[in-house]
Amino acid sequence: MAQRPARRSDPHLARELSIVRGLVIGGLGVLGFIGLGLAVATPVGVLGWLIVAVIAMVGAALLVERHLEQRVASRESAADASVRRLLQGLGRSTSAATIEATMVDALRGASGADHVVVARRHPGDRDIEAVLMTASERAPLATTRLPGDLLTPGLDADDAIAGLVARVRADFGLRNVIARPLEASSGPLGALLLSRRTDGPWSDAQNDLLETAATELSLALDRAAARQAAETGARIDALTGLPNRRHFDELAELLTRGRRAGDALGVLMIDIDHFKRINDTYGHGVGDTVLSSVAAAIAAGVRAADTPARFGGEEFAVLLRRATLEQACDVALRIREAVGSLDTRDLGVTDGRPISVSVGVAVGGSSGETVAALIRRADDALYAAKRRGRDRVVVDELAA
Repeated sequence: MAQRPARRSDPHLARELSIVRGLVIGGLGVLGFIGLGLAVATPVGVLGWLIVAVIAMVGAALLVERHLEQRVASRESAADASVRRLLQGLGRSTSAATIEATMVDALRGASGADHVVVARRHPGDRDIEAVLMTASERAPLATTRLPGDLLTPGLDADDAIAGLVARVRADFGLRNVIARPLEASSGPLGALLLSRRTDGPWSDAQNDLLETAATELSLALDRAAARQAAETGARIDALTGLPNRRHFDELAELLTRGRRAGDALGVLMIDIDHFKRINDTYGHGVGDTVLSSVAAAIAAGVRAADTPARFGGEEFAVLLRRATLEQACDVALRIREAVGSLDTRDLGVTDGRPISVSVGVAVGGSSGETVAALIRRADDALYAAKRRGRDRVVVDELAA
């Protein structure tokens, strides 16, 4: 892998050197002009003409060098502008896909590379996905899956990705490559690569651009992953793994706004019977085990289109889409039976009493009725079930 290059010179020093070169060029020009005048006015021979020629060649060489330095400075300025656009784009991005697209767009024009490759492990995925993008936006992407053990944790960042970079080069047939590691807070994440078809060293500006892009991409992907985890955690109940009340309410609001005439929605409100007695008798550890087991039974009893949630405490709710009253009652009965068949000894409840739930059912087919109204009706039916002795399913009076 290419060594990390030294940083570019101080811009103030470069400007001072440019001034000195300008003075030298000007002085040589004056000397050349004087020498040429003397050579014309006075016969100085071959040596005099050689001196004039040398002065002219040195001046010309310095002029060419200054022109090339100006071109390099212009390119470095373009690269710096691309870095600024890159940082601004990454700062606004919230998803990993958007972050990668922003980074590639910034690298395509400024890096001088023929190909840009992002090879990284996605959250929750063992394998590594490598995506190759060419300098042309019209060219299709090339993708390959690589084994995750190509990343070697516990090593220096460059060494950790050495195997991955070698495999990416071989799979895509890349020739002249420079690469930098992508790192997450948890360890090596992957690599960012630039490739071109021609040989020759990459410039300091190109290496600096890749270094900055890899660093900022790593930070942006880490922030996006943390944000997504926080978003998921904010909507998932940590104990049961079911969606929580916040998620349920947001989904209910969406369904209310997008509901059409005739759309049938149902709500089940479910409460664990005598849960306080379980907590008081066996402790909160057993209570948490019971909650988790009941949640699993509820999740197993619903249909694919339904959304179960922990509503709060020992209370659960299920949002049923496109459900008739018969279908809603069928789901409610399956849940009641699944909970009733739980082996209480495995849960730590040793008094021989089964775990049971009371369920209230409400179904509405009118687009004018909100999901919140259905929840209130199902909740009324739930309390009716408790008043009638618990361990039963009761249908709301309007739906019956």
